[in-house]
This record gives sequence, C-alpha cells and structure tokens, in this order.
Amino acid sequence: MKSVVEFFDRSQASPTGNELLSGQGRLAVLVSIVVLALFAPIANAYEPFWLNMLVRMMIFALLALSLDFIFGYAGLLSFGHAAMFGAGGYAAAMLITDVTANALIVLPIAMVVGAVVAGIIGWFSVRAHGIYFAMLTLAFAQMFYVIAFTDLPATVLGLESFTGGDNGLFGIQRYETFGVDFTSTLLYFYLTLATVALSFVALLRLSNSPFGRVLQGIRENEERIQFLGYNVQRYKVLGFALSGAFAGLAGGLYVPFQSVSHPGLLHWMISGELVVMLLLGGLGTLWGPMLGAGLVIFLEEQLAGFASWEIILGGIFVVVVIFAPQGLAGAITSVRNDPKNVVTNAKRAIRNYVDKVRK
Repeated sequence: MKSVVEFFDRSQASPTGNELLSGQGRLAVLVSIVVLALFAPIANAYEPFWLNMLVRMMIFALLALSLDFIFGYAGLLSFGHAAMFGAGGYAAAMLITDVTANALIVLPIAMVVGAVVAGIIGWFSVRAHGIYFAMLTLAFAQMFYVIAFTDLPATVLGLESFTGGDNGLFGIQRYETFGVDFTSTLLYFYLTLATVALSFVALLRLSNSPFGRVLQGIRENEERIQFLGYNVQRYKVLGFALSGAFAGLAGGLYVPFQSVSHPGLLHWMISGELVVMLLLGGLGTLWGPMLGAGLVIFLEEQLAGFASWEIILGGIFVVVVIFAPQGLAGAITSVRNDPKNVVTNAKRAIRNYVDKVRK
C-alpha cells in the first residue's frame, strides 16, 4: 500500500487526466492538514472553544464525505444517512460502556455496524429510483429513529434499557489506546484529524478506482452499465454499504466527544442538513462537501445567538445555489482557473439570474 505522502504526490496523477483531484489539489489538502495540526495547540492555549468547534466540523465533514461518495458518484440521494451515523454512535457508546474504550477496536466496529445498517437499507431500496429511493431511505431511517426513541430492543429482549429511550446513553467516556488517554480535547482533535484524513484518502482512492468508475457509469446511464454485464443492484448496495461504513465511523467519533448518544442522531433533520452541506460545498467533489460541512457548522455556532439565525443561514444557502450552482468547490476552481475575471464572472451571473427572473 502506498504511503499517504505518495498519495499526495503530483506524480500520481492519472494519465488520462480523469483523476478526481489534481496534483495541486492533493497538495492543497496536505497543506490544509498540516495547517490544522499546527493551529490546534494555539487554539487550545488561547481559545478552546475553537478547538471544540473544529472537532465537530471535521466529524461532520467526514459524514458529508460519506454521503457524497454515494450521492455524487452513483446518484443515489439518501435521506437516511443519519441512520448509519446514529447506529455507529450507539455502537460506540455501548462498546465503550460495557466492553472497551480502545479506539482501534471501537471505531472499526462502528464502521461495520454502519455498513450493516446501510446494507439492510440499501438492499430494500436500490431497486427504486430517484425520489422513490430517497423516500425509502428516509422511511427506514425514521424506523431506526423510532426504535431507538422507544427503546424497542429493551422491550423485545426484556431488558431494563438498551438504547436509553428518549434520554439516550450519557456519560460516555472518550477513547484510550495503547495507554494514550484522549480525554484531552487536543489529543481527541488529532485522533479525529488522522481518522478524517485517512478516510478521505480511502474514499478518494475508491472514487478513482474501477469500482468508482462503475458507480459513475450507473449515475450517468444505468441501463448501459447493466448491458455491459455489471450487476447494477450489487454495485449500488456495496457502494451504499461503504458509504454507511464511513457514516458509522463519523458517529463513532461524535458520541464519545459529546459524551452522549441520543435518538436525535438518527433523525431525518441530520440527513437533510447533510444534503445542504453537499449542495453548498459542491456535489461529487468529495473535498467540496467537507468545506460545506465546515461552513454550516461554523455558521450555526456563530449565528445561534440571533433570533432568526435559520433565516440567515437559509439566505446564504439560496445565494450560493443561485450564483454558484457548483458550490464552493466550483467557485474555488473557477477563481483558480480564471482569477482575473472573478468580478466580471460574478456580474455576469447576477445579470443572467435577473434575466431569468424577468422572463
């Protein structure tokens, strides 16, 4: 397996030019990781609030990354990704409480749980298309939400408590691995940063692999891919399960950091928020939705003091969708490719939108 450094090396570009991220883009990602790693001790020393927010931003960036892998590549819009996120979180909470707090054991199991839940949802849903697939995933996610909220497993198994019902499971300690205690927010930041970086590398590799190309082909023309001899349903389920695994991983990081696992993690509102993050960041780019997730979390924290902060956030979303339909990733790429005409292009976009409204 190639090292992370080799992964970011410019020489790894595809000879066909079809790589998802160029050599310059990979270098930019590597620089961003280094900057975050260097900034963390400064934030921890002067304003710990920013460090806490950065951890949340990275966790939701991973969650958005997981959805973009299946939505941006196979065209499968899931409104049920919160189910995998919450399932991974509950699995981590139970394991930490009753078995072990070793991150090297808990996080992989959270991924497996997320993949299993996604596989179940996907197996029943991938035969549907478009909005019907989205509604099926939403229905399944809400079923898991109700199961957790009513603590149905405890009733069926005759236990006193399993999911904790509407109160959830609280008092979850943070991880410890090889004698390293991640109770410190700074250490948990580095654990999260490493996990998100490795997840990004893995999903980028998958996206640029033959498997990822088949998913893209399914998005573009499912009938043609099926005619070529590929089992489309199997690829969809497998892709959905892989996406769910990383959503479960995000849940496994989120719950110990917040010290609580509750049914709200499985609610459809988290899935809807994820779609907003993808559209803001740039669908199908992987790194774009991560930026979108960071922006949404940042704005929610900063605007929470305003009575109508949802309206402000909604207004920002509307502006981005209208004037930057390819999201932040598209806007950044446009500025990089044509920096001299940024103002001109912005004026043209406004003029085109006004003309469309008048018609």
